Amino acid sequence: MIELKIRAVGKGLGVELPQEVLNQLQTNKGENIFLENMFDGSYRLVKHDEEFVQQMTLVDGQMHEEDA
Repeated sequence: MIELKIRAVGKGLGVELPQEVLNQLQTNKGENIFLENMFDGSYRLVKHDEEFVQQMTLVDGQMHEEDA
């Protein structure tokens, strides 16, 4: 687990991500990352992947309540 400290940034709040996290996300300065709300109420930090979003859209379109 990596501890992040909330700091004042301009008129808002922010956190500084360690290089280890940026490397894992394969992201750099200026790119967008997303805080994703999980079903269990937790959150995860992800790099947006358009191909993955399209695949999940297809899966969602094929799933039905009877299949759950």
